[in-house]
Amino acid sequence: MELNLEKIVNDYKEEAFDLLKRLVACESVLDEYRPDSKTPFGVECKKALDTLLLQAEKDGFKTLNVDNYAGHISYGSGKEVLGVLAHLDVVPVKKEEWDTYPFELVFKGDKMFGRGSLDDKGPLVASYIAMKALKDLGFKPNKEIRLIAGCDEESGSRCLEHYFKYEKKPDIGFSPDAEFPLIYGEKAMTSYDILGDVKDDIILEFICGDRYNIVPSKAMMKLKIDLKNEFINFLKENNYQGEIKDGYYITYGRASHGAFPMHGLNAAYIMFEFLYKNSDSKLAKFMNEYYLGDVYGKKLGYDMYDEEMKELTSNLAIVMINNNQLRIGVNCRVPLNEGFKLIRSSLDKARNKYGYSYKVLYENPRHYVPKDSFLVKTLMNAYKEITKDESEPITIGGGTYAREMECAVAFGPLMPGREDVCHIANEYMYVEDFLNAIKVYVKAIYDLTK
Repeated sequence: MELNLEKIVNDYKEEAFDLLKRLVACESVLDEYRPDSKTPFGVECKKALDTLLLQAEKDGFKTLNVDNYAGHISYGSGKEVLGVLAHLDVVPVKKEEWDTYPFELVFKGDKMFGRGSLDDKGPLVASYIAMKALKDLGFKPNKEIRLIAGCDEESGSRCLEHYFKYEKKPDIGFSPDAEFPLIYGEKAMTSYDILGDVKDDIILEFICGDRYNIVPSKAMMKLKIDLKNEFINFLKENNYQGEIKDGYYITYGRASHGAFPMHGLNAAYIMFEFLYKNSDSKLAKFMNEYYLGDVYGKKLGYDMYDEEMKELTSNLAIVMINNNQLRIGVNCRVPLNEGFKLIRSSLDKARNKYGYSYKVLYENPRHYVPKDSFLVKTLMNAYKEITKDESEPITIGGGTYAREMECAVAFGPLMPGREDVCHIANEYMYVEDFLNAIKVYVKAIYDLTK
């Protein structure tokens, strides 16, 4: 079969934009996890899933909704299943930080803005349109092609955990939820909480962050003592953004994906830097000794590096103090599984010195598919043929649905050299990249199943 990819894009782009507009309009941020309800991740996540599956049914696909956790769209038949794993949920927004309304797809110049445009509704739509184009062309795949759409990727992937209780895992697959040319390895991941009683500290209240995979851009604090003048001077001297409002000391940083904390400016770091320099806060001393200015775990002693998987990253994502109880949430992307033991031993030392405790929330091993596998070679050939780019596959610190399967990789949509704007305000995707992704996914799905 000859694939006229330019014609496919021209024929389907308006249809693709329309579906993406409707999905971006769904405010599919995790509300509250209610496992026994008809909306386990909230009404808007269900709305997004319903929107996608209803469109697929209208387009003649078979669909399945597994308890509003996840659903799939299938086409073709065969002994094996090719899985394309994408997600409909998005990370929270701070609307005041956006130049456009985050839940409306807005075209400005060569970009389309909106929460989920890049992560991951845009790539999901590109994959769906690729499937639809192949089906409409009469292509008969030798495998079942299954687009699996989940509703909880950003908060632990409970969606696919539930889905795979009832549905067989695909034999091979890819997740369009990272970057091109291809991700064949994903670091191990862990999150932990530092816990403690801080009734003797000067901090009355602290509010910062709500997701482990985001560098927090705003921190709010109330104190038992008056340091207002010192705070204003500190902000001016260091050229930091902040204010005092309604009794709160407030600092503003710059959000980024938690896998790349070096690209952000942590608002909690700014606040604790101020406290360390202007008070005798025990917690500020702890933060200065073990965390401030460090996104690699060097101060705690759990930094590590692997030639293939690169360096460990450590993101201080959450700081909460209420009723004298402290919770600090940290997420680490770890190049080697042995890093889990190193992190625990390092935390033991810090805990013993300051009297806080810690709790490890989870430990997910690294994900790895050999570069010489049929899957990687086929996808890389498709990418290179369409883009003419000779870049080599890479490893990342981010975690995707690919790790839910033994033989799956992350594949697009971010093109080499593009800024990664996932998880931050004014998220966007280049229109050209969106259309090129459709071409790549058409070719990739075709080559994997012809």
